[in-house]
Amino acid sequence: MGVTSRPAGGRHSTTPTTAAAPGAPFRLDAFLDGPARQGRRLYRGRSAGHAVEVREADGLRWFSVGGRFPQSMMRLDDPAAVVMPNQLTMLSALTWSGLPARVLDLGAGCGTFERFFAARLPGCAVTAIERSRALVRLARCHFALPETIEPLVADAATWLADAADDAPRFDLVLCDIFDGEHHPDCLFDAWFYADCERRLARGGAFALNVSPTAEDELVEMLAALRQAFAWVVLAPVVEHGNVVVLAGPRRPPGERTRRGRARALATTLAVDAGWLAPAWERLPSRHQVRRGAPG
Repeated sequence: MGVTSRPAGGRHSTTPTTAAAPGAPFRLDAFLDGPARQGRRLYRGRSAGHAVEVREADGLRWFSVGGRFPQSMMRLDDPAAVVMPNQLTMLSALTWSGLPARVLDLGAGCGTFERFFAARLPGCAVTAIERSRALVRLARCHFALPETIEPLVADAATWLADAADDAPRFDLVLCDIFDGEHHPDCLFDAWFYADCERRLARGGAFALNVSPTAEDELVEMLAALRQAFAWVVLAPVVEHGNVVVLAGPRRPPGERTRRGRARALATTLAVDAGWLAPAWERLPSRHQVRRGAPG
């Protein structure tokens, strides 16, 4: 993640769930006034010029970059569980791609998806890209990064651009990259999304987490992304300021199909089916856009 989700419009972009009541969301302000203040500090350092802390309380361990807001969380009683709502929503891409054999994680941060797939889908090969060597060390020391996974310390855009045409393709590409509290320039660049699409296997899906501060920022990112992907859907993480963008070369499944797939995946992956089938807002396909509406 480099640095992951950020505060947007005076609020943070995600709200965690408690370890005491798995799957039950709670208010971030209550967390910040309680566990966040009382949490035992395990680490303090710097990454890319930002202060980084690792804390734990109430069965949760989290890290923050540049402030008190949690960037990612881990349940101490179930390290493989995905806690943050934006990351859970990214997993809804699996109703599009199906169970993956290969996953590319751009912005691995402290290893949320690496822990998840290693435990829930052991046969899945995960390639993790993280530009911050400090976060890779934290993932290894404090966040139970699986020993079978060795993140590549590299800039995501550079790594993609340098990948050979015959390099392995992935069934699922996850992208959660930030530059401090801002979106990096690559998320506004059509070439970046073309490189992401190039790494997708036939029938694969791409999931992007963003936290736009204004509508025109999201529109600019979507305009670049639409040049690379034929099909795009939006899954807003309501009340948390995030938008998860899902894309792929093939038409996304319809409502009934993906809800059925979500129920099946929920059993295999130990994830609530509701997270795997959030409300999707499908954008017109590229073909529909080119054809245009009758005048």
